[in-house]
Amino acid sequence: MSEYFNPSHHEEYPNFEACPKLQGSVLGGILGSAVGMFVCILVLLLCWLYQIERFSITLQLFAGLVIGGFYRLFHGRRSKTAAYVTVGICTLLACSLWVVISVLLPAALSETQLTADDWNRRWSMTFKLLLLCDGIGLTGFFFTRRTLLTYADWKRGPWHIAYANAGGASYNLLPEKLPNKNPPVCFVVHSRFAPGTRIIVEGSSLQWKSRFRKDRICSVHDIAGVVLGPSGGCNVIYDKNYQVLAKFAGSMEHADLLLVWLIQRNIPIHKAPVGWRSPDEASPDPESVKVSVPQQQFTLRLKRSTRIGFIGIGWFFLLIGLALFLLIDVRTLTMAEGWAISILELAVMGMGIIYLRIGKVCQVKIDGERIHAVSRFGRAAKFSVKEVFCVSRNMGWIVLYDRDFKTLAKLDSYLENLDRLKEYLEFYGIKM
Repeated sequence: MSEYFNPSHHEEYPNFEACPKLQGSVLGGILGSAVGMFVCILVLLLCWLYQIERFSITLQLFAGLVIGGFYRLFHGRRSKTAAYVTVGICTLLACSLWVVISVLLPAALSETQLTADDWNRRWSMTFKLLLLCDGIGLTGFFFTRRTLLTYADWKRGPWHIAYANAGGASYNLLPEKLPNKNPPVCFVVHSRFAPGTRIIVEGSSLQWKSRFRKDRICSVHDIAGVVLGPSGGCNVIYDKNYQVLAKFAGSMEHADLLLVWLIQRNIPIHKAPVGWRSPDEASPDPESVKVSVPQQQFTLRLKRSTRIGFIGIGWFFLLIGLALFLLIDVRTLTMAEGWAISILELAVMGMGIIYLRIGKVCQVKIDGERIHAVSRFGRAAKFSVKEVFCVSRNMGWIVLYDRDFKTLAKLDSYLENLDRLKEYLEFYGIKM
């Protein structure tokens, strides 16, 4: 694993040695680890008190994670050796003290006088449990040390994050060759399968939006390099202080455009494949320049095969609802059963009506600069093409965004003659 954490970018953090706040302190790390240790002991004793010993054994796997979190919270020394020693010793103490207290405390509080043989048996059992629990605690610390490493081993933090498991075996498969075209002025990198984390690139700035993190905006001048992770990891963009600016995966839509954007701005990409090259063109993609004026009035509906599919599903649900109505005698059922069957019939027939309606209402009307889009469920949106700032293709949808990156409309990707819509948008300088 050492070859993975051998960055070729060796710029020193300019203010690290001079700033004690950034450097952290040994005393703060000891204090934070001690607090985390007592929290773990308290939780384990509560589990023992309520007789859920099996759960307490499982919790020992996460003792190192909790203590490491308190080490970071109290700004412990940002040194791998100091963090490992402090958190490791406190993890061992937490597991050991919990065993000693849980075994010897009942004996000390018992009214029965224990003989020397009883105490010897208890000490022997305590010793065996100590070996087991300390082994569990150290094993858990080894497997949950990544967050602590990211904090303590700060110069290699981006590498630790990139090589941590972030998805499946094909989550971060990178292309052998990058597209031979310049990226548009604005584009969005996002997941193809689920909404959430996305990277918005606009001009020379980059914005990372995440559900569970505060949005981060940076300029291309803030980026020091990019770490490419394995197929199950992720790619990390970091600054000169080795702090993470953004994370993305090769499976995300427009990830290849982001890599081209980084290469064009001479951002170092560590272990980049040999076949990755910047496009030769210095001007925008010539395909985006259209001499002819596209048609300004047309209507796009769902493809004929898609409409037939929705109609078939709709009639199928209607027939099921009708069969339930004809075959089940409500008079033989109790009142609760009758209500349940009636609600089921209405739900099934309602679904049938919705599917029959989808093929008729789902469409996009273009009238000059005005766009009227109707979704599958009849939700209508009217706006001007000049309000559209960028377009992103998601799983089954074509999403139109405004300048604030708010969704104007979601167009169905099963619309017929999408090339006509593409020519129309590209005429106004919007790449689809």
